[in-house]
Amino acid sequence: MPGIPFASRSFEPKLAAFGLSLPAVLALACCNALAAPTCSREIPVHGKCEISLEALHPTQPAIGAMQVEERAARMPPGIDGAQYTSKWAVPVVQAPDGKFYLTDGHHLASVLTRVGAEKITAEVIHRFDNRASFWDQMRARHWVYLFDSHGKPITPEELPAHIKDLGDDAYRSLAGYAEDAGFFKKTDAYFMEFAWARYFGERMGWQPIDRLTLLSALQTAQKLACQPEAQDLPGYAGPCASNK
Repeated sequence: MPGIPFASRSFEPKLAAFGLSLPAVLALACCNALAAPTCSREIPVHGKCEISLEALHPTQPAIGAMQVEERAARMPPGIDGAQYTSKWAVPVVQAPDGKFYLTDGHHLASVLTRVGAEKITAEVIHRFDNRASFWDQMRARHWVYLFDSHGKPITPEELPAHIKDLGDDAYRSLAGYAEDAGFFKKTDAYFMEFAWARYFGERMGWQPIDRLTLLSALQTAQKLACQPEAQDLPGYAGPCASNK
């Protein structure tokens, strides 16, 4: 699937990899009494800081809204976003103009935005100084996903300005549910769910998906996930039982 990067990341799998439930994470977070400083140029690379969700800039155009809404509904009321993410801070980079860009964890940030959280704890993983090469460097490091919901290229200027402005990609939700069901394996490849979303969408004719049609779409996705043409996608779980 040309144009989709499969470089590795480290943030997204952490909570699941440790098998932590929401109550467990909240219990850990509540014990962190010292708040991190506010994100600024004074924060060293790999330092942690607190930033308002409104000040975070996305590096992808969309999320799977069905999954985000479901997870938001399970969040306890009055959650403190900065505390919730204090143990596993979301990765951000600082652009030459001083803005902070989220390189992973868009779904988590969207969930926290929906439940009214104001801040999040971030880790500054890189700071850029050259305006002219900023987006080229972001592409080279696989820290930006410049494709629309059908896999067509977009420009950095077409990215949403804020987390609350992220669009809905129903096939990204389908890919997320397919991953949860074990149709393919979680890896640390950047944007792997978008690669699967595009694969499913292309083979399903981009037919509309909502909660009423999700089960049927998942059944189709299960059949598609084990086909030979999916074997180069990150997390491919192997051939269908009938093909072994």
